[in-house]
Amino acid sequence: MTQISYFPRYSQRENIVTNNTLLMMSRLYDYNRLKFGKFLAELGDETSGIAENLDLQFTQQKGTGASVVDGFIAQESMKIVIETKLEDSNFSLDQLRRHSLAFGGENHRLLVLLSPGPTGPFRDVLEGIRQEIPTLHTTFERVLVAAEKCLSAHDEEMLAVLADFEAFCSSENLLPRDKFTMFTPPCGQSFDDNVEYDLYYCPQSWNRRASRFLGIYANKSVRRIGRITKIVACNIDIEQGTVVPDEGEIVEEECRRILGAALSARDRGWDISDNCKFYLCDEMVETDFRKISSGGIQGHRYFDLGEVLKRKELPNIAEIGELLKCRTWE
Repeated sequence: MTQISYFPRYSQRENIVTNNTLLMMSRLYDYNRLKFGKFLAELGDETSGIAENLDLQFTQQKGTGASVVDGFIAQESMKIVIETKLEDSNFSLDQLRRHSLAFGGENHRLLVLLSPGPTGPFRDVLEGIRQEIPTLHTTFERVLVAAEKCLSAHDEEMLAVLADFEAFCSSENLLPRDKFTMFTPPCGQSFDDNVEYDLYYCPQSWNRRASRFLGIYANKSVRRIGRITKIVACNIDIEQGTVVPDEGEIVEEECRRILGAALSARDRGWDISDNCKFYLCDEMVETDFRKISSGGIQGHRYFDLGEVLKRKELPNIAEIGELLKCRTWE
């Protein structure tokens, strides 16, 4: 099965990354201008005043006469110029000065520097250009957080777009926090199988971020956590006892677990023998990371365990499970 994506994955990385970021922003703008204004406000104080009376044009690779800027968002009284770098140390003060020639007499001007990581590697460049033009540095992670904050649970169409953009960013290694991220889907009906076989399964077409950890959520708490060792899409013949992966290899022990989950799902009337993918953990440990706000979760959640546990480096999975028992979330 060929997976359909809102955001294509192909060559010329920097251009396609910029294009897909602008595409996500333009989709949000077309979806709801008020929510797009909230999105801009979430990115930073530098966007103050820009979010009012929006009538924007989104353009990529626009020449200034002295350079070609990666992205361009403008209207008569406002202009945002975007420069994207896939490596944080590649920003150049000379290039940014040439990009500033794209500005004219707009009431609101903003140069946005977009990169995967923190400001540190180019702090001097950022401080230098800020003396000449209003400048905001942001990350792909921050763009995702800002967009999510302006949406609500009923914005299903836009949430699907955002989820695919997040999966795209993750596949392009633009989200350094992936190594701390716990993917947490609701598993109320399949909980026993998830625990017994140390795995989670879902349709192959669902786009998800490449997280390092899996959290099994049921009854308003993350009840188990494991380290993801493999994500595999496969075809299963329960009667023949065979598991054929679409790509890569799986070992006998992994086949046994996948077959066990497929057989148990069939007993409940679910067919996961085709077009499903499996998140396999080497082990899962018990925890109790409780949701204290009302209601359950309607869809998957992501948690940055580094931020939750206030750790720069994470301990082993057993200790993570114990530490999460002392934390809550909303």
